[in-house]
Amino acid sequence: MNKFVRRSALVAALCVAPAGATLATVMPADTASASSAGVLNVNYVVNASTTLAKLHQTVVVPPGTFKGSVSIPSFILTGVLALPPASDTISLAGVGLVTATFQLAETKPVKGLVNLGAETVTAKSKFNVEIVSVDPLGLPVNLVGNSCGTSTPVSVTFSGKFAFTGSESFSGTYTIPPLSNCGALTAALNLVIPGPGNIFNATFAPA
Repeated sequence: MNKFVRRSALVAALCVAPAGATLATVMPADTASASSAGVLNVNYVVNASTTLAKLHQTVVVPPGTFKGSVSIPSFILTGVLALPPASDTISLAGVGLVTATFQLAETKPVKGLVNLGAETVTAKSKFNVEIVSVDPLGLPVNLVGNSCGTSTPVSVTFSGKFAFTGSESFSGTYTIPPLSNCGALTAALNLVIPGPGNIFNATFAPA
């Protein structure tokens, strides 16, 4: 089924559905589920990456999840984006090459708006960038302790196509605030990580 036909069918189904009908009666069972009338539950596998502007490096994040819902008829999207830690090799002044492990820790649920006619969504996520560890190559020693991370939350607005079936890609740019509580490496990390122009890319596919 092509996108035009799928979109037209969905619009028609939502418009003619009898009062009190749940979305399970108007949506294919394999694309989404409805827990109650007026709420469409969505469950995606998320493959994400982030490009750090100062380092000119792209960090690939292991697969994560997005679990949320779209309210009908407002088409407001809300949900929780959970991404596991990711590691990459970076160079720090005075230390040399290290393995840095990052964690994006959500501080507020994702909230956005689905444009059903255009099949697009724009959403905002707020999270802290936690530096889980910084290990010199070949040495199992964490140089930053357990509290290293952004001094304030990061806010990123991302947008892209919205699909109830198949996978779709989203992207957005964001600014990383200064890092704090990183011990003796706070200054060195702040030279290479915080700043504007960082890029978040993600592909969402139905789980």
